[in-house]
Amino acid sequence: MQLRLLLLYISCTLGLNILLNACIPIPMFDQGFGREKAELRTTRQIQSEHEVAIATNRQPPMSDQVYQKVNPAVVTIYGAKELGSGMIVRAEGLILTNKHVVQNSTQVAIRTITGKVYEGRVVDFDLRHDLALVKLSAQATHLPTVYLATRLDVKAGEKVYAMGSPGGTPGLLTAGTFLRITEYGSLQLSSGLLNPGNSGGPVLNTHGDVIGISKGLLKDNSGLATSVLAARELIGRYQRVNKQGS
Repeated sequence: MQLRLLLLYISCTLGLNILLNACIPIPMFDQGFGREKAELRTTRQIQSEHEVAIATNRQPPMSDQVYQKVNPAVVTIYGAKELGSGMIVRAEGLILTNKHVVQNSTQVAIRTITGKVYEGRVVDFDLRHDLALVKLSAQATHLPTVYLATRLDVKAGEKVYAMGSPGGTPGLLTAGTFLRITEYGSLQLSSGLLNPGNSGGPVLNTHGDVIGISKGLLKDNSGLATSVLAARELIGRYQRVNKQGS
């Protein structure tokens, strides 16, 4: 019943932007990242009915090719109180996002870039890497998907992009720089690349391939993303288990 009301609310307020609250300290990981966990602030966003202006680094035509390639497969995810981003990784409706976006919910609402709203069920997660998989409840086929890179072939100083729903506005592309891989295996990104609402959305190389999943900000406002390699492991595990159970 609560999810049905949320779906109705989303359908009635697609034209509204979302109030941007301050980033919230992350308390929900059950397994630690050490210092990285202590410094991390998530880029999920608290839902509200008020409109707010948000500054973004929307890129000029030089990045249009990346935008056109990825945008159709990026979604907005609505939990009970928060919203975040996600990406379609399988054409039948398998969505990759952050665990902290869905929190402890078993069902969420998902809006595609076309405005269509689906019910989604959380089917698997990885607490250590802050990842979750959501399956669309409605029968879905031939949905656009992102391409998950098979290796992390990115060097310090190279341009990267992030896509998601900062400020509750879907399909916003920002550009920044890859800094390093942290000692915990996460991708550290330049300040300004990620904003509240980006959590769970893709971090992309210049070819438009997903190399990371946005998850938060460090104290110096640099961005942090989970490696795509961890995401590939989670998806592979889910598919193996699902195949065995069918």
